Amino acid sequence: MAVSASDPVVLTGCGWVTPFAAGSIADVLTAACPSRGLSRRAGTRTTASTESHEPLGDEGFRSVPGEWIDDYPEFAKELKLDKGAWMTAAALVHACRDASLQIESLDAARVGLALGCGLAGQLGMIDFACEVREQSSRFVSPIHFPQTVGNYIAGALARGFKIRGPNITLAAGDASGLDAIVEACGFITAGGADVAFAGGTEQLSKPLAGSLARPGEALGEGSCLFVLERSGHATARSTRPLARVTRWGHLGERAMAVRPDDAGSEGEAGGSPILSVAGCRYPGAIFIEHWIGRCLGASGPAAVAAAIGAARQREVPLINASEVTSVSTGRITVSELPTAEGMIPALIIADADGTHRTTLEITIPASG
Repeated sequence: MAVSASDPVVLTGCGWVTPFAAGSIADVLTAACPSRGLSRRAGTRTTASTESHEPLGDEGFRSVPGEWIDDYPEFAKELKLDKGAWMTAAALVHACRDASLQIESLDAARVGLALGCGLAGQLGMIDFACEVREQSSRFVSPIHFPQTVGNYIAGALARGFKIRGPNITLAAGDASGLDAIVEACGFITAGGADVAFAGGTEQLSKPLAGSLARPGEALGEGSCLFVLERSGHATARSTRPLARVTRWGHLGERAMAVRPDDAGSEGEAGGSPILSVAGCRYPGAIFIEHWIGRCLGASGPAAVAAAIGAARQREVPLINASEVTSVSTGRITVSELPTAEGMIPALIIADADGTHRTTLEITIPASG
């Protein structure tokens, strides 16, 4: 579906919580490349080893440090009781800061939330079942039962931030987060919301990570949320968009228009379009996964953030199961995407299982 050219949906802020850093796109990418000539921003929350892509500790997956919750004393008690909820809330806070948005100044009924969660609350279900088995149902904490519901995090965020508009949770594996962004675009274009928060999140446990990871791969926790709004709404707030949404849908014949360019070539600044692919190995497309690891529900939004970062002429580190590489403008070409003057087009693809593929086309200002 294409959006109105006169008043398109725009992305005005991004909040990212990864095992290595938390903040905006610039914060997280700066922390990811401390040895590549990029300065670290003051206040960025990072771990000690941003260069390492090995699993942290003996957990078997890349874990967001639990002590980071202390950086957000304003969170409601309910948000602090669930790691997935506070990680996602932190991403929302950073997205608001990035967009210069005061959420309390908005009409709560006109704010929407679309969240992708590939595991759909399975960790809550497992923890609840284990607690019942170990302690009996009489001694289980009352908060643990609602945590078994797949949309618990979205509900907790709605209560914690007084979001009263459309609210939905989607579970479609690696496509979950990109599906959520597409759904939020629908909220706005249908007139159901003026502003929407959309993206993906994932919390892991050792048993889950062990059963889901492919050979030689470590999964990662994290959350990545965007602020979406109408271009006119952003202009009224004097906010410069990160990107404009031009089209979204499901991957069909367009897939054959996607082709990798010479991986060794470097394009001109603001030149070639960008391709970001999350969680699929599709003929004609380059398979890349962001450095936070294969974060299931958050991998699609992470690919969007990677495209925006690359368009800003930042080196974007990308990792798959076997090697670390990077992507920047000029390295990947996507044909048949319209190029506006001063804008770089990007195509983001998320694939759940080989049959459910979601695409998002955006244009990004060439000067970041």
